[in-house]
Amino acid sequence: MVVITAERWAELYRLEFPRLYRALLAVLRDRDRALDALHDAFVAGLRRPPAHDADLAGWLFIVAVRSARRGFRLPSLPLDLLSVKSGNDEIEALLDRMEVGRLLAGLSERQRAMVVAQFYLGLDHREIARHFGVKTGTVSATLAQAKARMRAEVRNAS
Repeated sequence: MVVITAERWAELYRLEFPRLYRALLAVLRDRDRALDALHDAFVAGLRRPPAHDADLAGWLFIVAVRSARRGFRLPSLPLDLLSVKSGNDEIEALLDRMEVGRLLAGLSERQRAMVVAQFYLGLDHREIARHFGVKTGTVSATLAQAKARMRAEVRNAS
C-alpha cells in the first residue's frame, strides 16, 4: 500500500477541489450535497487512503458520489456552475451551461455520474468501471443510453 501524505492531500484539495465540486454539482444537482459529499471523500482519503495514488481525483469523485447516495435526498436545484468555457462571451457560456444542465437533468443519477466521469474528469471506461465497481460493458451500456437520451432531447428541442 502506498502512503499518501497529508501534504499530498492538501495539494490535491487545492488543485482538484473546484473541478470535482463542479463535477459533483452536475451529478447531484444540489450544492450542499455536492460540498458535503466532496468533504466526506477527502476525509475518507485521509482516514483510509486508496491502495495507490494514481487517479486520486477519480477516486475522490466516486467516493463522493457513493457518500451522497448514502445520504438523504434533497430537492434538486438548477445546475449553474458546470462551466467549461472562459472568455469574453459570458452570455454564450451561460447558455451552454444551461443546455448542459438541462440535458444532464434528464438522466438518472448513475448516468449523470458516468457521463461526468468520462467527459468532465476524462476517465476512460475501464477507470469508470473500476471506480464504480461494475463491468466495462455496464459502463459502455450506461453511457450509450445516456448519450442516446441526450441526443433525443436535443432533437426534440429543435
